[in-house]
Amino acid sequence: MNANRMFNLSGIIPKQPEFVLSTSKYTKKLCMQYGISHFYQFTSEATKMGVIPDACIDILFCKKDGRLEARIAGSRLSKGEVDNDLNCEYFGIRFMPGINPAKETVALHEIVNSEMNFEDLIPSCNEKSLLLEQLYLADTFEERIRSFMNYYLQHYNDPLEDTHSLKYFVQTEIIKANGDMKISELSTLSGYSERYLNKKIHEDFGLNPNHLIRFIRFQKAVGNLTSTLDHLSGVDTALESGYYDQSHFIKDFRKFSGETPMRYIHNLQCHSYDKKLYIID
Repeated sequence: MNANRMFNLSGIIPKQPEFVLSTSKYTKKLCMQYGISHFYQFTSEATKMGVIPDACIDILFCKKDGRLEARIAGSRLSKGEVDNDLNCEYFGIRFMPGINPAKETVALHEIVNSEMNFEDLIPSCNEKSLLLEQLYLADTFEERIRSFMNYYLQHYNDPLEDTHSLKYFVQTEIIKANGDMKISELSTLSGYSERYLNKKIHEDFGLNPNHLIRFIRFQKAVGNLTSTLDHLSGVDTALESGYYDQSHFIKDFRKFSGETPMRYIHNLQCHSYDKKLYIID
C-alpha cells in the first residue's frame, strides 16, 4: 500500500468545524499525502473561533497591515479558542498526527497546546523571505498551495512514510481500531514494552498514548457527525467511532468539545455549516 495514501483509506480527516463558522465561505482542498491532511482558506468574520483537540499541527498565514504573518499551532488538549483578526484573509495547512513541519528547530511536544511564530522557526533567512513573498503575492488558493509545497517538499522526510517503522505501525493500528485500543494492546501487537511505547509515542506524536488514542477516536466521531448532519444517530455514531456505548461517547465528546454531541451539531446546523464549507478537488 502507498504510505502517502494510507490516511485517505482510513477515513480519518482531522476537522475543526468551528473554523468554518467564523466565516461565510471556508474553502478546503484535501491533500492526504506528504503528511498533509488538507489546505484551507477563509476571510475571518469573527474575532475568535473555537478549537477542539485533533492531535495535529496547523500553520496559518494571515495577510495583515500590508504584510504576511505566520503562526504554527499544536493540538489543544481540551476545547479552546484562538484569536482572529477581523476581515483578515487566512491560508492554512493542517498536518496529519505525528507530522512536525518545523522539526529542524522545535520538538513536536513543545508545540502541543501552544502557538508560535512560524517565521522564527524557519532557519534559512532566504527560504523564509522567499516563502512569505510568494504567499503574499499569490492571488489564488491554488497558487498559495503551490508556493507552500515548493518550500515544504525541500524539507519533508518523515518515518511515517516508512511502512516498516514503529511510528507508522502505531498510527495505523490506532486508526484501524477507531481509537478503541489500550497501550497494553499496542504493546502486545508490536512486541515492544509499554514503557518504550510511551516514550516513542510522546517523541513521535508529541502526546502521551492516552491523548493520542482518545483524540483520534474523538476526531472520528466529529467526522461521522459532520458528514451526517441531517440524519444523526447517537448510538450508531458512538459505536462506529470506537466508543463502548453512547454514555461513554457523550462524556468524552463533552470533555473535548464543551458540548454534548447533539448540541454541538445543532450549533453547526443553526450557523449553516454545510453551506459555508466548500470542498474543491
